[in-house]
Amino acid sequence: MIKTIFRLPLFFLILSVNSLSGQISYSGKITPSTMIRLSDQSEISLPFRLIEYQLRYSRGGIDLITNTALEARWVNSELTPDVREAYLMWFPSWGEVRFGKQIHAWGSVDGNNPTDNLNPYDYYFMFLPGTDRKIGVLSASVKYYSDWWNLEAVVIPEHHSNRMTFGEKDFPIKPPFEPEEYVEIGQQLEFGARWQINLDNADISISTLEARDRSFSLFGMTELDWEIIPVYDPHFGYRKTRMLGLDGVTFFRGITFRGETAFFKTWNDLNANYTHVMDAEAEYIQYVVQVEFTLPSDISVSTQFIGNEVFWANGTTINLTTNIPLELDEDNFSPGMGTPFAMLADQGLMFALSRSFMDDDLELSGSTFYNLEMNSYFLGGIIEYSLVKTWKVQFGLTQFFGNEDELEDSFNDLEDFSHVQVSLEYNF
Repeated sequence: MIKTIFRLPLFFLILSVNSLSGQISYSGKITPSTMIRLSDQSEISLPFRLIEYQLRYSRGGIDLITNTALEARWVNSELTPDVREAYLMWFPSWGEVRFGKQIHAWGSVDGNNPTDNLNPYDYYFMFLPGTDRKIGVLSASVKYYSDWWNLEAVVIPEHHSNRMTFGEKDFPIKPPFEPEEYVEIGQQLEFGARWQINLDNADISISTLEARDRSFSLFGMTELDWEIIPVYDPHFGYRKTRMLGLDGVTFFRGITFRGETAFFKTWNDLNANYTHVMDAEAEYIQYVVQVEFTLPSDISVSTQFIGNEVFWANGTTINLTTNIPLELDEDNFSPGMGTPFAMLADQGLMFALSRSFMDDDLELSGSTFYNLEMNSYFLGGIIEYSLVKTWKVQFGLTQFFGNEDELEDSFNDLEDFSHVQVSLEYNF
C-alpha cells in the first residue's frame, strides 16, 4: 500500500513528459499520531495523514506537481492512499495556467475564508489550518498578471461535495444520517473569477462563484403508503448558490489588518413531482476581520472576529423526526456553502499567540475560540520541539466548554471530544 502511493506520482510523471532531463524535486513527512480523550483516557479513532509526499517536475516553462497522502486509522490498521493534487502548470510571459486536480486558495484571512469555496472541505480535518482541510478537484485555472492587478478564472467541470463524518461515534459534529442517494441535476459546470488590485500598502480582491452547495440539503419528500400517520421518503440534493466576495489586506505601523466578506444567494432549482417540493430560497452573509501584531519578546498575536447572518429564507422544509412540514425561515435554514466555522457559531472570536525559543527549536502556541452568542468556548495549546533537523515531536491539548443552559449550543456535544494529541514528525 505504501509503495503504491509513492509510485502513483511517478506514473503520472512518465505519462506526461517525453524526457526526464528536467529538474525533479520532492519533499514529504511521516507523522504517526494519536488522540486520547480527556474524559476517560480512551483513544479517539479518526483518520489522520500518516505520510504526505510532494513531487515536482520542471522542464522549460512547464511544471508537473503532485501532492499525495496515505491516510491511516489505527483501528483495523486501515490505510487509504489519497492523490490530493496532480496538475500541470504552465508559465507564459503574461501569467500562469493550471490544469488537473487542484486545491485553490482564495481570500486574505488565515484559514477561515468565507470567499474560498472552490474546493469542498474534509470535515475529518476541519480543525487543521489552510489547505490541509480541503479536497482537491479536477479544474482548469488561468491567471493574468499586470503591473498593479491580476485576474484569475477557474472552471470546474463537475460538482464535488464536502466529505462528511457520517456515523463516526468519536466525532461529535456530523449529520444525523447519511442519504442513500442524491437528486441528479443535469448540468454541473461551476465557474468562478477573482480580480485582485495591488496598491502601495494594500491588496483588494473581488470574487464571484457560480456553483452548487458543498453540503447537502432536503430537496423534496414523496409520501408513501400509511395507515395512521404519514410516512415520507426524503430526497436530498445540492442547492444552486451564487457568491459575491470582497477581501483585502493592509499594514499600519507594524500591524496587519485583513478582512473578508461573502454574500450568498441560494435556491432550490429542482423541478420534480414530489408530494412536497422544498422550494427553498435564501440570502446570507459571512465575514471575518483579522488583526495581527507582535508583542515584546517576539510573541506573535492573531485575532479573528467571525460572523454569519441569514438575511431571509423562504420556502418549505420538514421535521424529519415528526414528519411535519415547516415554513423555512432564518432560524431553521442551514447554509450549504462557506467557512466550516459557521457550523459552530453565528458570531465568534478567535485568538491565537505563539512564541519560539532555543533558536526556533522549541515553539509554544495557544488558541481559543469563543462563541459570542452561546457563551461557550474552546482552549487549545501546542508544544512543538525539534529533536534534530528532520525530527520533531508535538504535544497538543484541546478542551471544549459548552453552555448547558443553551440546548442548541454545538459546544455541548464537543465537550466529550476534548483530547490530547501526540505526534512524531519526520521530514524528508
